Amino acid sequence: MSIRLRLMALIGSFGIMALLITGLALVSLQRYKTMMTEYGAAYEHAYDIERINHMVSNVVMESRGIYLSQDTAEATVFSDRLSHNLDELDGLLNEWRQSKDTQERARYAEIEPAVRDFLTKRRDMVRLTDEGKIAQVTALGKAGREDRIRLQQTLDTLVAEAHKDLAQTQAEAAAFSEQRGRTFLIMALVSIAGILCLSAVAIMHFITRPLRHVAGTIISLSEGKLDTPVPEETDDKGEVAELWRAIARLKAHAIEAEKIVEAQREAERLQALEARQLILD
Repeated sequence: MSIRLRLMALIGSFGIMALLITGLALVSLQRYKTMMTEYGAAYEHAYDIERINHMVSNVVMESRGIYLSQDTAEATVFSDRLSHNLDELDGLLNEWRQSKDTQERARYAEIEPAVRDFLTKRRDMVRLTDEGKIAQVTALGKAGREDRIRLQQTLDTLVAEAHKDLAQTQAEAAAFSEQRGRTFLIMALVSIAGILCLSAVAIMHFITRPLRHVAGTIISLSEGKLDTPVPEETDDKGEVAELWRAIARLKAHAIEAEKIVEAQREAERLQALEARQLILD
């Protein structure tokens, strides 16, 4: 295999490592996005329940304003605000009822009967106030006091559960982020170490060592050491194999040249002997 192909294979392995890390990053981002969506939903659940609890408290306060009013005119002011708060509470409940979130609908189903009963009684208070029947409003409020307390206790429980879910979702997201952070750090360190090791092995084994061998052989041949071994012909098409084939040809040419020089020297020696013999004769 040529050096070029080996280097391309090495680069390809680096690319595969990068793709693996990128793939893990994309999966992690998608999972983190899902967890953040769950966190957002948990936050909305907690917020909506607290809103209902707050609205119920507002309704109770406006109702007490009616109880304590000195006359019908003053009671009507509280009655109008009470009616507005009831409409707002009713609208929020309708949003819950139509929600696509199964958890939201389950919570709605849990409190819906009590809240609907609470709304019905408070609307009766508005009607009685408009009719000037303040004493009946007060009696109706006292009669429903226990139901209202149970409703708010239920809402307080749901608020606590929602905050617990919110804290759990936040903790899971934080743990996931920390765990993936460690995973990415480990993968990065392992990848860097692997790349360095592979690069060092590739350079030493496929480039430095063969080129040193080639350089040493060339130096020996240049010094006239024609008995220096040169690897035999090979079918390898790599760059180093081409160098060895070129060196083999140079060695062969050097050997042929050496033979020619030796032959010339021998011929000159024979000519000198013949000339000497003729002089002696």
